[in-house]
Amino acid sequence: MSRILSSIDGRKSGHDVDGKLISLKGFRSGAHGKQIDLPSVDRVAFFDDFLGDVIADQWNYVEGTDASPTAGATLSGGIGGVLQFSTGDAGTGLAADLAQVTMDYQWQASNGGLAMQARVKTDRITVFYAFIGFTDLSTLEAPVIAATGTTITTNATDAVGFLFDTGFTTDNWKLVGVATDTDATFQDSGVAPVADDYATYRVEITAAGVATFFINGVQVGTSMTGAVAVAADLTPTLAFGNLSGTDPALVDVDYVHVAMNRAVDGGAV
Repeated sequence: MSRILSSIDGRKSGHDVDGKLISLKGFRSGAHGKQIDLPSVDRVAFFDDFLGDVIADQWNYVEGTDASPTAGATLSGGIGGVLQFSTGDAGTGLAADLAQVTMDYQWQASNGGLAMQARVKTDRITVFYAFIGFTDLSTLEAPVIAATGTTITTNATDAVGFLFDTGFTTDNWKLVGVATDTDATFQDSGVAPVADDYATYRVEITAAGVATFFINGVQVGTSMTGAVAVAADLTPTLAFGNLSGTDPALVDVDYVHVAMNRAVDGGAV
């Protein structure tokens, strides 16, 4: 076993007798608002760059009732790895045309430091739906949708993330959360997606259920209290849908990162 012999910043990190670098709390890369954690004894972390030709087993792909062969999620072979969604094209709404990935329920805000980050682009921003964040159901469901031009409907019992729905009066990303069927006050980010341009979306949730949102590394909105129930078992999700017409939307996801603190020793989890 190794101990820090030559320390940096009060022995929080340093080198051992073999010249190897030790960081007591793990390793993190990237600028503020766009950071990636490596798995460590103190941090549970998942990163998927969508390399290769088979979607990782951790992902669960679900889709609406539209039987069109254009619907799906596939590794498109793009430079650097890309997961490409092609929504349904029935034009009858999300029940038919939603394309979505989820995981198992292995994430919880109560651990602290819960975060999800994804780099995404869409080929269109008209008659289009998107949700990027956490939800409590691994089967098909649009976690939050526009109810009217200025209100939301939360289908999930617990969910938090970025919502884009052209049913709103203003076509900006909305910041949304729901905790045990109690909606947080949603916010307009003031940021609209740009067709065919990648952007990075990140949401961080504290152990008290407070969410902070970032787009391209810059915080948007204000910290959201009551964003999600801290004891709810969650899955990260990306959901995209065609809201009208028979042209499927194409969405490229460059990578997805999910992380949270590992529970301390001495407990049951």
